[in-house]
Amino acid sequence: MKNTLVLLFFTPIILMAQQLRVDAATSYIAYEASHPIHDWSGTSDAVQGIIIMENNTPKRMAIAAAVSSFNSKNSNRDAHALEVLEALRFPKVSFYTENIRLNGDKLNLLGELKFHGVAISLETVASWNKIQDTWVLEGNFDVQPSKFDIKLPSFMLVKMRDNIRIRFLLELRTFAP
Repeated sequence: MKNTLVLLFFTPIILMAQQLRVDAATSYIAYEASHPIHDWSGTSDAVQGIIIMENNTPKRMAIAAAVSSFNSKNSNRDAHALEVLEALRFPKVSFYTENIRLNGDKLNLLGELKFHGVAISLETVASWNKIQDTWVLEGNFDVQPSKFDIKLPSFMLVKMRDNIRIRFLLELRTFAP
């Protein structure tokens, strides 16, 4: 009898919450960086994450990628980036939020971006659309590496610009354990 009451109590909560998982095969996070002499970009196709939905509205989000998964198509640059970013000490970049506001087909996100062992508050707006059985979250924002205590690398005695554009496209699907 006690087990039945517990089950009846939690059933509405379980039925109202839905878990969406990032489809790593079709999702990515990319960066664009710049130096006075040249620009470059890199992409990670190894994105992990979940969004918890309640009543068809996103309520919580956790997204992460391994620093080592970003590929700029230049192995020397990528190897140097892993040294500068201390990827062995700080192997992941992540974003977490419980502060999500749905405004039409846009999500206003206010959360915590953690990178290089430093967490900063991040506010951004992303598009949020459902296409058949897939939810698509797409957007961009800028970050300053120096805010994460990253020593900016230099080339020909000139440091890279202290601004990196982050772009993301995440395709999420319902997950049922």
